[in-house]
Amino acid sequence: MGVSKKTMKKILIVNGYPKSGKTEMELAIARIKKSMIRSSIDCVKEISKEYFGWSGNENDKTETWREFFSELKKFLVRKFDYIFLDISKTVQEFYRDVNAEILMIDSREPEEIERFKNCFQAITVFVQNDRCEKITSNESDANVENYKYDYYIDNNSTLDDLEKKAIEFIKELN
Repeated sequence: MGVSKKTMKKILIVNGYPKSGKTEMELAIARIKKSMIRSSIDCVKEISKEYFGWSGNENDKTETWREFFSELKKFLVRKFDYIFLDISKTVQEFYRDVNAEILMIDSREPEEIERFKNCFQAITVFVQNDRCEKITSNESDANVENYKYDYYIDNNSTLDDLEKKAIEFIKELN
């Protein structure tokens, strides 16, 4: 009878400027390990779609909508701690899913990242891409580099290179 090696579940907090390759990195990791992906802004987008007329199309994320998401998120955090509650629910689902090995949470704000890191024993990852525009029109996007991350992933090359970096990164985590 063989001995099965139990895989340790990992929670990653992923950040980077818009269009830096965060999603591509997460999808590359998900091709290697059974993963769940959630953004701390997902519930804000869901509310914006249902109650404020946002199309839900990522191509419709104008500067006006980005600012709206940022302000709505701040309000929901300040008045209801809603983002933390939403992410906590996702973490609980992750631990109940016997097959999921990695949970990746997109988060922008340094205070939020630190709270998630401490509460969920998470590992922080910053995807760097010098080719993407650094958006500073809202507080959430403007502060993405104001944190000391555990890992920095350089995404200044091709998608194939990013895929290789995802494989190397996962090997290093295990």
